[in-house]
Amino acid sequence: MKRVAIIGGGIGGLSAAGELARAGHAVTLFEGSDTLGGKAQVVTHHGVTLDTGPTLLTMPDTVRQTFSRLGADDLLPTFHRMPLQSQYRYADGRDFFCWEDLDRAVESANGFGAHEGQGLRDFYVAAERIYRAAGEPYLEAPYEGMPTFMGRVLKRGLGTMLTGLKLSTLDQLARKHFETEALRMFAGRFATYTGGSPYEASAAFAMIPHIERAYGVHHVEGGMGALVQALATAVRRLGVTVHTQARARWEKRGAGFLAGVAGDEREFDAVVVNQDPLQVLGREHEPLAMSGYVFFVDVPKRVSLPHHLIVFSKDYAAEFAELFSGVVPTDPTVYVCHPAATDRTMAPDGRSGLFVMVNVPAFTDAERAREEWPAQAKRLQQLCLTALRSHFAELRDVDLEVFAERTPLDLAARGAPGGSIYGFLPHGKFGPFRRPHLKGRDQGVFFAGGGTHPGGGVPLVMLSGRFAAGLAHAHLGGTR
Repeated sequence: MKRVAIIGGGIGGLSAAGELARAGHAVTLFEGSDTLGGKAQVVTHHGVTLDTGPTLLTMPDTVRQTFSRLGADDLLPTFHRMPLQSQYRYADGRDFFCWEDLDRAVESANGFGAHEGQGLRDFYVAAERIYRAAGEPYLEAPYEGMPTFMGRVLKRGLGTMLTGLKLSTLDQLARKHFETEALRMFAGRFATYTGGSPYEASAAFAMIPHIERAYGVHHVEGGMGALVQALATAVRRLGVTVHTQARARWEKRGAGFLAGVAGDEREFDAVVVNQDPLQVLGREHEPLAMSGYVFFVDVPKRVSLPHHLIVFSKDYAAEFAELFSGVVPTDPTVYVCHPAATDRTMAPDGRSGLFVMVNVPAFTDAERAREEWPAQAKRLQQLCLTALRSHFAELRDVDLEVFAERTPLDLAARGAPGGSIYGFLPHGKFGPFRRPHLKGRDQGVFFAGGGTHPGGGVPLVMLSGRFAAGLAHAHLGGTR
């Protein structure tokens, strides 16, 4: 039995802790705040419950496998698969309905142009091909360098490798398949899942819409907070010692490590760091992925909005030009999550809760951000509520109560550099491969979380924890 310290109790840290405990190690997890889950938190108000971080779940089998590996199938919450994955509303009032059923989505796309439906079919074919060429080999094992990755690619054939080498930007891929700006905006939207711009991010991220269509978009009953609670119960049941409100430090000490809160450090044989690697590695001055501003609304009636809704800006290219020049958008795209549309436990009868989010830049000057964000938050709230009331009549004559908010400053307080949601910015053809690796610079240090391989999103963060635990177990003498 070896001793392992987990620094940070997000989903990646919890997953790594469970895996290492299952392998027979003595695991101690330190979380600086009073709650586990990292960015996956919840907020409640008069019976309305809303997630404050991730709001949808893809790749559900990865999550099920995580719980199964931890002997916790009995703890897994119910997943609800959504036939309507998202509604996209444009400035001119038209809608694209992205159904999981491709025929229904094609019918909706045809409303924008005679060839857009076929373009959508072709886009998904290309997205699946990209997933087979780049996504599967990227996700099936820890990324430890290009040679081993290319070895996994070549096992799939030379044609697969050529597909990966030919990848352009996501926007260029969209322009290849769609004639209208509306459907190009739909395709480009998936770059924001990584905090990037569709005009700079690799077409490799087209694997995201393929994954959503192939494996579904899901809601966790009770919200993502219910998933965190279940995972925390699972790791405690495996014997992991969990300390909250314990802002731990760690340092190399001989062949091992000294870790813990100041004045109560203990010796460990390995450390898994569930914090953004850029800060730990001294790379925090690299370009950062976008941040987000979120506010939470209590609606005094049950509205008919879908579970996921995007209201696009008038000029998508101009919006991203502002975002990546450090300017909070003057006309932002608005994302709304209305979980009561799927899960009645998320709000009392006759009420709805809305999670409303816009992309904003990460900040480089914390003092300036503290001065500017109160006014920016008020402006963005007014812009978003005005847009929603303009597009949806049922919101015009009701008193919408904003009861909480999360700014980039709140994200920074939880360890996100500059308030960036994902930290590392994966722009460029080889951007994903420059992501901080799972292995730290010191032997015995490993990273888990959305800032390392394979990236953000609940299933990928769980994979990062699994991969980090496997590497740590091998370092400690176990079979990889």
